Amino acid sequence: MAAFAALSLLPVAAGAQATATQLPGAAQIVALVEGSPQLRIDQTIFSSGFDAQTHPFVNVRNAPEGTIGGYLVPEGAHQGTLDDGTQVLAVPLDSGGSGGVFTQVVFARKGGAAFAYAGFIDSAGHLAVDVENGTIVAAMPYYGDDSPNCCPKQQIVQTFTIRGGALVKLSEKRSDIPKSE
Repeated sequence: MAAFAALSLLPVAAGAQATATQLPGAAQIVALVEGSPQLRIDQTIFSSGFDAQTHPFVNVRNAPEGTIGGYLVPEGAHQGTLDDGTQVLAVPLDSGGSGGVFTQVVFARKGGAAFAYAGFIDSAGHLAVDVENGTIVAAMPYYGDDSPNCCPKQQIVQTFTIRGGALVKLSEKRSDIPKSE
């Protein structure tokens, strides 16, 4: 599946994305996070690899235990339009460790309204989120008993939409990862 091909330890450059509208800049994405009561910028956590102004550490409030958040990665954001016309912006939170992105925060808007927080998608690492064919698609590796950390043989693909301003999971399936040629 195309979504898994986007999985990597580094975010995809924003300029490589094909979107109908321009992605918000880092300052605009940080402002979205600051204005969302469900998200909190933790100014006590710093990284030598990320600029605290453009890549602050973000916690998801009231998230299940173990969902800790991560460093905001605006240049890894993906934007697209759902079948009903809702515009979606997914922004990765990088763990700062070898697992890369464990969580992505999702913002949505209809018409000319401002983006508003719609929810988050989390995984066990290396989470890729994009909008494909009018649906939000999340792909993450699935590590079976015989899969080394470097080379999972399967992936989990989840699809989502936005209803009533909230992120709603539509489906989840596990599939083999196509072998690269």
